[in-house]
Amino acid sequence: MEKKYKTLKPYKTPYSNPITLVKGEIVRLGKEETEEKWRGWIWAENDSNKGWIPRQIVAFSEDKRSGCLLENYSAKELTINADEQIMILRSLNGWSWVQNITTHEEGWIPDEIIGQSE
Repeated sequence: MEKKYKTLKPYKTPYSNPITLVKGEIVRLGKEETEEKWRGWIWAENDSNKGWIPRQIVAFSEDKRSGCLLENYSAKELTINADEQIMILRSLNGWSWVQNITTHEEGWIPDEIIGQSE
């Protein structure tokens, strides 16, 4: 049985058009996140979009200016209310890919808004 968690406060995504990438895609890479709690995210761009991606899913080129995606990825963040029941599907670098139990919608939310399991 999977653990269910509750959100401690609401979260609203600031991105209306998140980057979506496919395994094997080559992206241009920029700066890495420097804030300690979110270290491990790197800025990526393709011909149609840009956004933060976890460095764990990138095979870096020698000069680290580009990389090949090791898996499919969506930067979709989940807009969610406080006290929503969620299930954590994956956690990376201070963020978790979750599913809202009520709406079944999925996306990333910051770990800092996730409460204890029920």
